[in-house]
Amino acid sequence: MKSMTGFGHGTATGTKGIVTAEIKTVNNRFLELNIRTDHFSAAAEESIKSLIKEQVHRGKIYVNLIFTSDGSRKNIHVSLDEDLLSAYLDVFHMLRHKDGIRCRKPSVSDLLSLPAPFLHVAIESITDEELISLAREAVSAALAGVNEMRRREGENLAADLNKRAADLNKRAADLNKRIDLLREKLLYLKSKQNIIVEDYEKRLRSRMIKLLEDSGNAWDETRLLQEVAVYSEKTDYTEELTRFESHLNQFAAALDSTEPIGRKLDFLLQEINREINTTASKANDISVIDCVIIIKTELEKIREQVQNIE
Repeated sequence: MKSMTGFGHGTATGTKGIVTAEIKTVNNRFLELNIRTDHFSAAAEESIKSLIKEQVHRGKIYVNLIFTSDGSRKNIHVSLDEDLLSAYLDVFHMLRHKDGIRCRKPSVSDLLSLPAPFLHVAIESITDEELISLAREAVSAALAGVNEMRRREGENLAADLNKRAADLNKRAADLNKRIDLLREKLLYLKSKQNIIVEDYEKRLRSRMIKLLEDSGNAWDETRLLQEVAVYSEKTDYTEELTRFESHLNQFAAALDSTEPIGRKLDFLLQEINREINTTASKANDISVIDCVIIIKTELEKIREQVQNIE
């Protein structure tokens, strides 16, 4: 595994100069090459691009290439046009012996100031083939540095990603465990729905029988059933449990998503908490309230973990 960030420096020395290459790579979705040179030919740049593409496949690549000429005497050639110099000297000699013309012997500076030079200076420049060869050598050295830095950083990234993956797996396992507990408590709340009403009916019936016996009044079964029906309606939390179950299923499904889910999970937790609070206020039953307290405790623990999810 390699990172996309790296830097490398390389040089290549030839008989006519030195090529220096610097390469910097940064993150990018695709491969993008930016080459800056001091008047390298198009063929040289294409050769460098091909070399880089063989080793780098993604990222934004900045390449700076500089050629520095040797400047030594071995690349400078001076030639003498002896025939032209002899012709100049013959003319000066003739002028010196011509009547009416006073002329001294010509100096070197006199000869060099003549319109057609008899000295020719040629500076041997580097050929395109030589420049390409040096450039590829310098770029190869720079790429070695880039790849080494990318490799080291890639190893660090891999270690960090593995650690994060292990942490995420641990969090996911813990969240799934807590969701299973919430499902268990949800089933318990569903089971208590009818029991609460039945217990209320028993308590009310017992109380009414005692009151009627003490007062001597007749038993009214219809009135008892009316009271039980009113109580059943007031304590019915079926809708809350239905929404609770729906939110819980959405929460579990979101954990398998590859999209950012942190805000969604946080919202679902708020909604579950709202339904549980309403359930507790409606039930008016100590066992239900105890169950709600356990659920709210688990919700708070889940919320703490959700804060670390994107």
